[in-house]
Amino acid sequence: MGYVNKLRIMSVHLDSGSPLAIASSVLQTLAGGVFELQMNPETYSRNFEIEYATPTDIGAPLVHSQFKGVKPEALEIKFTIDGTGIVPVQQPAIDLVTQAFAAGGSDAQVAFVTAKLQQLQIVAYGIQSETHRPPFMVVNWGKLVFMGVLQSMSHTFTLFHESGLPLRVDVTLKINEFKMPSVATAALSLLSPDLTRKHIVKSSDTLINLCLDTYQKPDYYLEIARVNELTNFRRLKQGSELILPPIANS
Repeated sequence: MGYVNKLRIMSVHLDSGSPLAIASSVLQTLAGGVFELQMNPETYSRNFEIEYATPTDIGAPLVHSQFKGVKPEALEIKFTIDGTGIVPVQQPAIDLVTQAFAAGGSDAQVAFVTAKLQQLQIVAYGIQSETHRPPFMVVNWGKLVFMGVLQSMSHTFTLFHESGLPLRVDVTLKINEFKMPSVATAALSLLSPDLTRKHIVKSSDTLINLCLDTYQKPDYYLEIARVNELTNFRRLKQGSELILPPIANS
């Protein structure tokens, strides 16, 4: 599995159903909902907490606390977004805002922090119209793949342009863990060719043969057609690209 060298925060819409449908819903939402950090944080913290139940009745004898459960893990990240130009906008960039500012040149740099904060707001905090709740988030950096929901987000502005636009901001995110099916978790690493495969169609390819080669089973050809939104799975277009997502026990 490859390492992701820039910390990414991704907004994910979850589907229900088969493992392939879940993985597909993850993959299809990543491209439009990715926030990539300009500068990686120096540290992040992962917090674990166990709950115990203790008697509260007056006069009850003192006993050992009884194990009650394990609370969801909490992840806290602090990072800086800089729009002074000291930290150049690097290419290639995966998120759309960074791509736009890299193409816009130095004149657009003054609005970089404002645009990145708006992007982060949508990815981490924006209410989804379908579910009427904030989105699920995925934090991916190196081997870290953490999925959760936003608990809190704070911005501390530390430097400003003469126009009043912020040029530097310190951001703190607190995210509570959310457990999801392992197949979808595997699909979250954007640099994992051993998990999520792409295939360029050759003239001799059929979906059944691709399923046999990839999963050692022909049974998933209809799921592959649905993932790739194929209207005619019997007639593949030569040179087109197919997504072959992971499945359980493949």
